[in-house]
Amino acid sequence: MKAATLQGHNNPIYAIIAHPIENLCYSAGNDKGIVEWNLDTKIHQRVFNQIKETVYSLEIIIDLNLLIAGCNDGYLCFFDLSTTKLLANLNLGSAIFDLAYIESKKELIASTDKGFIFIINPNEKILIHQFQSGNQKVRSFAFHQQQNLLATVSNDENIRIYNFEDYSLSNEFKGHDLGVGSVAFSPDGKHLLTGGRDAHLKVWNTTSWNCEQNFAAHLFAIYQIIFHPNLPYFATSSRDKSIKIWRSEDFSLCKNLSIEKSREGHRLSVNDICWSNDGKQLLSVSDDKMLKIWDFEGSF
Repeated sequence: MKAATLQGHNNPIYAIIAHPIENLCYSAGNDKGIVEWNLDTKIHQRVFNQIKETVYSLEIIIDLNLLIAGCNDGYLCFFDLSTTKLLANLNLGSAIFDLAYIESKKELIASTDKGFIFIINPNEKILIHQFQSGNQKVRSFAFHQQQNLLATVSNDENIRIYNFEDYSLSNEFKGHDLGVGSVAFSPDGKHLLTGGRDAHLKVWNTTSWNCEQNFAAHLFAIYQIIFHPNLPYFATSSRDKSIKIWRSEDFSLCKNLSIEKSREGHRLSVNDICWSNDGKQLLSVSDDKMLKIWDFEGSF
């Protein structure tokens, strides 16, 4: 996989998100701003300023024309996606590590380093519900609407499963030693994948919640798991500086994108990854201050 390297950040980058329609992406981290990049020209176009602290998470709500940043100081920052204007701030009290918009419910979900899950009305920009998912950092969560499931993972080593409709707890079990940092449902909802600080990837059956596979996928903590939007692959990123591409059918390794295997790899921890809206590119950001765009041919 060939990669283009985009430079423009002066500090580590923690979050990356692709525009759902246009060929754009947005990156943010320790620079206290969000950079908009054109994936065709490979240059940055605009900067969303007025952020006072480090950004850990990003979300786009295209119907509301919003770009939302979750920050280290506990603030959600709502920006107008067209004008870059800061529209509102909402204080959630502690660092915000993950964000996701649930279109069917018109709700924004946020997870924090104190273990709280917040449910927000993004149109009114107000908090409507909250619950605690353990007492330690919830770095990631995932949902599968057809299966009516929401999963959270925590530094307390546990995985918690909630009813998607009312957020009631339905199951809780030990996930990984040293804590769980990443989570994703398979597109068919039959499996839940989790990545731990123990560098292991685990595959859970979503009917029995038995662990069907458990293997060392990386050398250090796994920070992100993302399934391809329409092909049978998923990608993981890690503190070990690598990105790996896996087959969804049998969870076997396809490709190792690392500085050791490819001169185009990241030189420090890969903090976040995402697919472009057409699935033809994999985007990655790192502590090395670089954004990389990997061309994805769709087969190996």
